[in-house]
Amino acid sequence: MTLGQRISMYRKRLGISQEELGARLGVSRQAVSKWETDAASPDMENLLALAREFGVSVAELTETSEAKKAAPKWLQYISLALVLAALAGLAICLYSREQRNDVSAPPPSPPVSDTENTLPTPSPASDFALILDWTETGEFLELGEQQGAYPFGTSLWLDSQETTVTADDGSTVHTIDCLQSGGIRLRYSHIEEKDQPPRNIITLLETTMTKEVSTPRSIHVGSSKAEVIGTYGSDLVYCMKEGGGDILTEHDYFYAYQPKDAYSNSICFLMKDGMVRGIRVENMADLGNDAYAVNNISIFPIQRNGDPDYSNRQDLYAEPVSETRKVYIAWNELVTNSSLSAEEAYTDRWTVFSGLSLLDWQEFGRLGTTEYPEQTIEAFLSWLQDQAPYSEPETFRLQLGVQSNLDGWLSESYSSLLSTAFFGNPAVFARGLAYPGLEDTMREVMMHTAYSAELYPAELEAALDTLDAAIESGGFTAAEADWAKLLRLYLVTPIDDRNELPRTPL
Repeated sequence: MTLGQRISMYRKRLGISQEELGARLGVSRQAVSKWETDAASPDMENLLALAREFGVSVAELTETSEAKKAAPKWLQYISLALVLAALAGLAICLYSREQRNDVSAPPPSPPVSDTENTLPTPSPASDFALILDWTETGEFLELGEQQGAYPFGTSLWLDSQETTVTADDGSTVHTIDCLQSGGIRLRYSHIEEKDQPPRNIITLLETTMTKEVSTPRSIHVGSSKAEVIGTYGSDLVYCMKEGGGDILTEHDYFYAYQPKDAYSNSICFLMKDGMVRGIRVENMADLGNDAYAVNNISIFPIQRNGDPDYSNRQDLYAEPVSETRKVYIAWNELVTNSSLSAEEAYTDRWTVFSGLSLLDWQEFGRLGTTEYPEQTIEAFLSWLQDQAPYSEPETFRLQLGVQSNLDGWLSESYSSLLSTAFFGNPAVFARGLAYPGLEDTMREVMMHTAYSAELYPAELEAALDTLDAAIESGGFTAAEADWAKLLRLYLVTPIDDRNELPRTPL
């Protein structure tokens, strides 16, 4: 079996594609394909990385003789002798410990260590650093003033490209690009002032295409969105995709980490297909700690799952557009534009659901291209129905939709949307009712839901069983449980008697 065939075999055992293996190693899918077809061979660094991913030794992967030949007899005897020596040493240690526990025994002499005067391995003083994981001592580069000259106490040496420019303040700005070989690009300023020793200050660190460089919190190229969110949490903000010719790497969007005490330092995680594709650590001296302040235009707060919160989104340059027209434009994009990116589709979908409460249905119908406005409204309602199952925020926004100008046949059709949302996730639906300050709105929600739900007895019975189980399990707060019970009462009460039911749990 050739090396390429073994690489293919181990990859298939992991159940991953050539593209995913390439992403893990920081190489292209084409490179993996060439290895597996023996059109090219991985270098030693990639062999080590392959062996690490497959959980085998390099000898096993390359099927060298060391992996195949059995140990000779004399080596087996030496191994047995070493085991016996280890057992004897253990017995001596146990005896020594008993002697130490004996108060009559003299105290042992303090051990003499060759490492007493060894200094601890240094580590970054802040989050704004990149660790060179391939080094045995955990070498790192960190933003800020450095000791000595490049490569600042690391083994990283210039073997690619260096550019220098003179800044306005007279300092020399060096940009060293080792992305392809060392996995790092860095920028530092060399400052010389009268009667002062020269100073070197790192202002930028970047990495891409390698897993062997990481942040002090162990995030690297190839880390997942969930890992980034779980590590940096609510200190992150969501930033729209960057443009221009100096983009570090292709990406859909990026997360920026810049806590209030960062003193203009920041970390950016450039994301593509839910994974980190590049990391930029930078001192934003010109913008300070406002570099990644939420503006709801291109920078947004995040929800708990890391998705952007577009609830206060603004368009700085657009003409004023009514809420109804915003919904229509977003819906039209989703229906007619098959080339939307995942980010664009998410944005349009959220615009639709978040705008339901302010929708003017008659205006919406007139925006359509059909002869009759009702046809546009019916098409939109049908599209909404097809979007089930809904997320928790979408379910809540559907409930708020009863605040719009519903009447006649439109009111009945909207009731069907609410019952669909209830059948899909009864507990989430009940939880939304307990939102404070919306008691009158939520009473309308229960009336509409019950009106349509009674037309589907089998689905209603199953949903009620699920709701009862959620109430009994204690998965609700006290307020949520009260609203869940009141919702149940509306659902099992005949339509003619519902007007007599309580408007709220109180």
